[in-house]
Amino acid sequence: MALLADDVKAHVPGRSPVAGDYDGKEAVGGYVARLAELSGGTLRFQPHDVTASEAHAVGLVKDLAERGDKVLDMNNVHVWHVGAGRLSEIWVYPGDVYAWDDFWS
Repeated sequence: MALLADDVKAHVPGRSPVAGDYDGKEAVGGYVARLAELSGGTLRFQPHDVTASEAHAVGLVKDLAERGDKVLDMNNVHVWHVGAGRLSEIWVYPGDVYAWDDFWS
């Protein structure tokens, strides 16, 4: 959370209950907390690779979680906008948005 700008924005695609736009550190933190809650605390992010410039960072990330009999084991792309030394905006691109929606619904 210390790396996030106060006015950070997150964009999560799909039609699941967690899809949408989140504005501000509290809202983005709440989004991540909601994922942890829905997954019973099993949510994990395994970075595979990161590339960055002064303005952007791109992470290839495996998202892992369990939810009842559902298992999330998905390669995703996280694209960050960076400004003033802080992460200011993220776009999440699930490897399979239909499976992503199904898991979180």
